[in-house]
Amino acid sequence: LPDADYVIDLHGGGSWCVNAFVFEMDGGRDLSLSFPAPFIVKAPVRDVTLTGYVKSQGLTVVAVEMGGRSQFEGVWADKIADGIFRALVKVGIVEPKIPPSPIDEPIPVQATTVLRPAVGGIFMPTVDASHIGTIVEKDTLLGQMVHPMTQAVIEEFRAPYDETAIMLLRPFVAQLEGGAMTYVISQPIRD
Repeated sequence: LPDADYVIDLHGGGSWCVNAFVFEMDGGRDLSLSFPAPFIVKAPVRDVTLTGYVKSQGLTVVAVEMGGRSQFEGVWADKIADGIFRALVKVGIVEPKIPPSPIDEPIPVQATTVLRPAVGGIFMPTVDASHIGTIVEKDTLLGQMVHPMTQAVIEEFRAPYDETAIMLLRPFVAQLEGGAMTYVISQPIRD
């Protein structure tokens, strides 16, 4: 990274989840706003990460958490590509013949909360990939853990806030161990 001025740290959901947010780093808000993410959250300080190292070098960085395995994979790939293009335009690396059209600013949210099962079992999602990047009402059933033999419900995941921002979820039935990241949620910041 010694020759870099800007760093874009891209994270998709991979094969097990889908996510929809962008981190705002100190000094990098404009870069974060280049990405058409539904939510934006202040990044925690983590010196041992790529973004933490980049910040320690005095560079501008954005961390993007968008996409993942679902029927909407292509849509998220297009959003990420659009964001990269917008970021390159914003920092003056690319000069487009036609400027990018405006996009909606992401909704700012409070610090995130990770929901994890207390014990292992079979995870059955209720809120699926079509709900990523949305806000659901308090007590909305997000998903359940069921016993692998009896199919009895052993744990439920419910939206804990009046407005619960769905930032990461597991969109498919899956065998999970206790403690596995299952949802990342937050609350919108309302002025």
